[in-house]
Amino acid sequence: MNFINRLFVMIGLVIAIAVAPISIVLVLFFTSGIANTLNNLEHTLGGGASAFLIQVICVITALTVFIVSILLLFLELNRPMARHLRVPQVTDGQVEVTDEAIVQRLEHNIMLLADIVSVKPRVAATKKGTAVDAFIELETSPEVNVPQKTQEVIAAAKQVMEQQMGLQVGKIVVQLNYSRKETKSQGA
Repeated sequence: MNFINRLFVMIGLVIAIAVAPISIVLVLFFTSGIANTLNNLEHTLGGGASAFLIQVICVITALTVFIVSILLLFLELNRPMARHLRVPQVTDGQVEVTDEAIVQRLEHNIMLLADIVSVKPRVAATKKGTAVDAFIELETSPEVNVPQKTQEVIAAAKQVMEQQMGLQVGKIVVQLNYSRKETKSQGA
């Protein structure tokens, strides 16, 4: 929806940029011609053989704009809410946790590892809804040992999701990128 909003704003601005100078020139230099044109338009729309056709076109245009506006307003207001994932380890009741809570906890615990510059985790329930898949995008210092750091991150993610949050872990995917910034190593 954000893309559509930007697109409409850009189109509106381009139209305003094109129409504004033209309308200023018309108003300043062709005032009498504009008045005659508006009088002729009034007579044409109010009567004549094509009056009914013009009225139908105006009504269809207005209805189209109205329906599209209502649809866009509905789509804008009806955004998906945070997803809730059920915690299966609780037996005396039912506990649900939002995906945002899982992301925040993963982010916090993975940032505690050495040589991690930034982390952007994403989580989703598996198709059956019994486990949680995680995609973790990392930015590390260039001198990091990739297999070792990946195993540390996967272990931390499993520890957070299984032991701290009581969730079943599905697939964990780690994407590692190197940082161009100087970082201080927390493990040294």
